[in-house]
Amino acid sequence: LHAAKGLEFPNVFIVGLSDGTLPHIRSFDDPEGMQEERRLFYVGITRAKDRLYLVLPLNRSSFGYSEPVDESRFLGDIPDDLIKDSGRSRKRSRITRSGALRWERDDSPATIRAEPQYQAGATVLHPVWGEGLVLNSRIQDDDEIVDVFFAGEGLKRLAASLARLEIKT
Repeated sequence: LHAAKGLEFPNVFIVGLSDGTLPHIRSFDDPEGMQEERRLFYVGITRAKDRLYLVLPLNRSSFGYSEPVDESRFLGDIPDDLIKDSGRSRKRSRITRSGALRWERDDSPATIRAEPQYQAGATVLHPVWGEGLVLNSRIQDDDEIVDVFFAGEGLKRLAASLARLEIKT
């Protein structure tokens, strides 16, 4: 965001809008630091000529653990009439006592898979690594995480939504 000062772009994407990221956690106890973070956010949103996309994560993963995150406190400063919600993964639900916007996850049944698609012992084909053996599979954060052993590559932990695995029958 520092480097964007003075520039304009047709489309601007600001991602990671969670408390702890923007504003950064180190600014929480420092009023001057918080004001600098707010200025950076303002710089970012005012770089957009046509469209501004504000992206909030559902969860933050760190060291193999996933936890829900709170949205950036700066989002509460944006008037409702300027927001067009995509409705894909979160929706505006209410205003908190502090006046900050609260977002809720849209848990439609179609997006939640209860049982893993890939079973331990199954043989799968990967477009790059070839044939592999599924060692373990579990559902995590609305995706399936599959541990596959490939003879030439070793063990790989893959997100099924991205891996393009094909079950070999």
